[in-house]
Formats: sequence, C-alpha cells, structure tokens
Amino acid sequence: MTPARPPEPLTASPRAHDLVAQFLVPTDSPFKEYLRATDYCTAVMLYTESATDRKYFAHWRAAFAALMVSNATERMRLLKRLRSDFKQDRSPLTSLESAPRGR
Repeated sequence: MTPARPPEPLTASPRAHDLVAQFLVPTDSPFKEYLRATDYCTAVMLYTESATDRKYFAHWRAAFAALMVSNATERMRLLKRLRSDFKQDRSPLTSLESAPRGR
C-alpha cells in the first residue's frame, strides 16, 4: 500500500472561491444540484483566462461529480472532508482518492 499524498494547496481568485462555496451545502436533490455544479465548473473553465482558476474548477468539478454519484452516507462523509479542504485551500483530489469505495 502506498502512503497517502499530502493535500495539494489549491489557490484561486476570490470570485472562483465564492462560486464553488455556493455548492458545498447539503441539498435535498443531490444528483440535480451536483450535476448543476459540475456543469457550472465546466462552463467557467471554458471561459476563464486564468490558468489557476481553470485548475481550481477542474479539481472541484471532480469533487462535485463524486458527490453526485455517492449514496447518502458516503455523500455526507465526503462533503465534510471537502468542506475542510475548501476552508484550508487544499485540492479536493486527496479526499476523493481516500474515499471509501464500498456499496
């Protein structure tokens, strides 16, 4: 088993940070809301000129896709880890790699 990688710092513009923040909340319709978040990240990635923001949205798009397909228990656990990543300006990818993959 390989040791876990340390979380990668992930920076972005204040606007990009605010756009992601709005989607890191529990929702009654997770598939629909997290699909909307992935679509939103994709659209912004296509139109931003900032390479840093493109990378930021690519990482968070992956996180929202994982939330979209998780069951309720996994989703709450993952959302808690992702909020921590967000607050500490870390990439969510490490949390996705360490997420349990059981059904």
